[in-house]
Amino acid sequence: MPKQKVSFNQGWRYRACDDADPENWRPSQPLPTSIHLDLLANGAIPDPFLAQNENLVQWVGQKSWIYENRFKFPSNLYIHKPDQRMDLVFEGLDTYTTVTLDGKVILETNNMFLSHRVDITDHFQPSFQIVQDETHVLQITFHNAEERATKEMENHPENSWFSFHFGNSRLATRKAQYHYGWDWGPKLTDCGPWKPIYLEAYQSRIVDLAVQTNLGPDHMQATINITFKVDGKADCARIEIYQEAGNVQSRTISMNDEAKASTVVQIQDPKLWWPWTLGEQNLYVVRVTLFNKNDPVVVDSRETVLDVLEKKIGIRKLDLVRRPLRNQQGSSFFFRVNDIPIFASGSCWIPSDSFIPRMTDERYRRWIQLAKDTNQIMIRVWGGGIYEQDAFFDACDELGILVWHDFMFACGIYPAYPTFEETVVAEARQNIIRMRHHPSIALWCGNNEDYAIAHIAKILMNKVTYDPTETDPEKIKESEFPARLFYEILLPEVCKELVPDVPYWPSSPFGGSFCNDTTDGDIHQWHVWHLDKFPYQNYPQLVGRFVSEFGLQSIPHYNAVKKYYPADQIPALDDCRNYTTDEHMVWHNKGKGGPENILKYGEDNISFDDQSLRGYIYCSQLIQSEGISTALRGWRRQWQGPGREYCGGALLWQLNDCWPVSSWAIADSDLRPKIAYWAVKRENRLITVALARKFNNDSSLELEAWASNMTLHQLHINYEVQAWHVKTGRKLWNHKVSTSMELPPNRSTELGKIEFSTEMDGGPQYNWNEVVFVIHLFSEADQLPIDESFAETHIIARCVNFHEPLKEVPLVNEGGG
Repeated sequence: MPKQKVSFNQGWRYRACDDADPENWRPSQPLPTSIHLDLLANGAIPDPFLAQNENLVQWVGQKSWIYENRFKFPSNLYIHKPDQRMDLVFEGLDTYTTVTLDGKVILETNNMFLSHRVDITDHFQPSFQIVQDETHVLQITFHNAEERATKEMENHPENSWFSFHFGNSRLATRKAQYHYGWDWGPKLTDCGPWKPIYLEAYQSRIVDLAVQTNLGPDHMQATINITFKVDGKADCARIEIYQEAGNVQSRTISMNDEAKASTVVQIQDPKLWWPWTLGEQNLYVVRVTLFNKNDPVVVDSRETVLDVLEKKIGIRKLDLVRRPLRNQQGSSFFFRVNDIPIFASGSCWIPSDSFIPRMTDERYRRWIQLAKDTNQIMIRVWGGGIYEQDAFFDACDELGILVWHDFMFACGIYPAYPTFEETVVAEARQNIIRMRHHPSIALWCGNNEDYAIAHIAKILMNKVTYDPTETDPEKIKESEFPARLFYEILLPEVCKELVPDVPYWPSSPFGGSFCNDTTDGDIHQWHVWHLDKFPYQNYPQLVGRFVSEFGLQSIPHYNAVKKYYPADQIPALDDCRNYTTDEHMVWHNKGKGGPENILKYGEDNISFDDQSLRGYIYCSQLIQSEGISTALRGWRRQWQGPGREYCGGALLWQLNDCWPVSSWAIADSDLRPKIAYWAVKRENRLITVALARKFNNDSSLELEAWASNMTLHQLHINYEVQAWHVKTGRKLWNHKVSTSMELPPNRSTELGKIEFSTEMDGGPQYNWNEVVFVIHLFSEADQLPIDESFAETHIIARCVNFHEPLKEVPLVNEGGG
C-alpha cells in the first residue's frame, strides 16, 4: 500500500478549559494556528499590536485551552494487512499538552520544538478495518505554560534559575523565549497547534534521508554519501541525484528487510553552491523511492511505490577558521566557503511575528530578499526564538545567504536535570535532522549570551559561581551553571554525529579569557548604546575578531508608529508634543532606557527634534544610520588579507521586527525600510572607499583613506580627494592620484594618508568642522565599472566625510530658517 496522508488542518474548534459552559466552542482557523490568532479572528480580543492592547490580552496566557476535532475517516483510507500502520503526526504543539483520541490519552508533551508521531493502529478494530461512519474525537489540551514552569522550578530548587531579565519561569520551559517578552517584543504567551497535524497510513516509510557532501581539494569531484532509514518493510529502493534539467544518476539497491541503507555517489565537475557574492546557488535533488517488489522497471505504479522522499542539497565546503594572526594577539574568527575566505557582513534574525503561524513562505522570502538587497551574506538566527521553518532555509539556499543558527537558549542560567537534558537532546537531534541538508547553514551555536549572563551573575552580583575549567559532566551538572553540559559536551557531540561538515561554537559571544574577549572568538559590542554608552564614533576602535551583535535603536516608519496609538488619537499625531516621554511611544519601546538613549545619541550628534513626530522619526533613523555606517566601515577595514583577518565579520542587531516597535531593526514589521537600510546597503557593497580624520597634537589634520575590494578580482584604480567648504560651497582643495594602484582581491587596502594644516592653497584659515571631504575611486578605462549608476565617469565607489558630531557642522538651511 502506498503511503497515504490525510490532513487534520481543518475542522477544529476551541474553548477555555475553565469555561462554565463546556459546549461554549468557537471555530478555529485552519492549522497551523495559535490561541491568540483564533481569539483575534473571532473578535474575542483586540489586536495586541495596537496601542496598549497588549495589556488587555494578558489573560489569554494565564488560561489553559482545549482544541477539538471530530472526524470520520475518508472512504479510501483503510488498513487491510497486519503489517500496515497508522500514525497521527503532530509537527508542533506549543507547549505543555495532553492529547486524547476518543477519550484515551495518546500523547503528553512539554517541548514546543519537538514533533511527535503516535502509532494509533491498535486504537481501531482488531480486523484492521476502519468503520467509515464512525465519528472520532481528537482533543488537545494546552496547559498554562507559566503554571507548569513554576511547578518545574519548585520541583528543582537546586537550579540557579537566574535570568538577567524577562523572568525566570521561561528558563524551565522549552518554548520560544520571546513569548515572555523581550527588549524589542511584547509579552504574548501563546499556545496552540503551531504546525500541521496529519494522519499517515503506510506499509513502509522513509524515516530520514541524510546526505553528506565531501568536496575534493581541486573542486573537480564530489563524493555524496546518502543514508536513509526505513520504518516498515520494503523490497528495494531507488536513489536518484540530479540537478534540475540535468543528468540523473540513479541506482537501485535491495533492502532485504533492512531498516537502514546507504550508498555513495561520485559527481564529476560538480556545480558548487556559493554565497551570492561569490557565485551561483547550484542545488541538487536527492530522491529516494521505496518499492514493495524487486522490479525497478515498474517505478510509476501506485501498487509498487511505497514512499518517496526528496531533499535539495548544495555541494560546498565550509570552515570556521581560527588561527594565529600577524602582529596582533589572539586568533582569527572567519568563515571560508569552498576555500574562499569571506568577510561575513549581515544581521541577526528574530521571529518576524509574535504569532509564528502567521508567517508565510512568501513573507520569509521577502525578508531574506531584503537582506540580500542590502548586500548581506549572513543571517544569525537568535537563540530566543524558534528553530526556523523550512521556508526560511529554502529562501537562504536559493538566494545565497549563509545562516548562523543558535540553539534555543538565551540570556539565562538553564537547568540540566535528567528530564530537561532528555528533551533538550531530543529537540537538538530532531531539528538538526530536519534542517541539515540546507547548504546555507554555516554554524551551529550553543546559545545566546548565557556565558555573558553567568559572567554578570558571578562577577558583578556574586550569584552564580562555577569553575569554567571543569570538564567532568557530573560536576558540571551539579554546578550553578549546569547548562555548560549542553554547550560544551552534549550539543557538540550531537553536531559531530549528525552534521560533521558544519562548525559548532559554544555560545555567542564566546572565546578568549572571558566570553567577550576582543582578541579571540566573537563579541557582542554593546559598549555603544548599552553599558558605557560610548559615542558611536568609537565603533572602529571597539572591534573584535567577529562582531556578532551591535546596533542602535530608531523609530520605525510613520505608518508603523500610527499603530502605537488608539484610533481617536491618530488625527492629532502630528501636533507638537514630547514624543520621548509620550506614553504610547514608550510602550512600544521595550528596551530599558530606549527612548532616553534615542534622545541622548540624537542630542549628542544633531539638532534633535523630539517634538514633532516626523522629526522624531527622521532624527532617530539618521543617527542609527550614521552609527551603523561608522561601525561597518571601520570594521571591514580590519579585513586585510591572509594572516591579517583582524575582523572576520559583523552582524547587525537586528534585521527585522515582530510587531510595530521602536527597535534596532533596519526595517519595521511590515518590511518598510528605515534609513539604516540604505546605510547597510551602501557599506556592504563589494567595493567601497572610506575616509577617517585623525588630529595630531599640533591640531593639524591627518586624513586616512582606504578601500575595500570584496570581489575575487584584482582591480587597478586611482582616486581623488576633494575638500569643500560647507557654508560657501567652494572647492578648497583637490588631490588626484592618477598613478595606477592595485586593490588586491578580498581584502581592504590602505590608500595612504594626507596631512593638512588649517590653511589650504594659501587661502584663509578654516575650522575643520566647516570642511567636508569627498573621495572618489575610479576604475581604469579598460575595466568595466562596478556601479552602473557611475558608468559614465568610471567611479566605482565614493565616500563623503563630515566633521563629527554633525551638530557642529555649520550646514546652510536652504529654506532660509
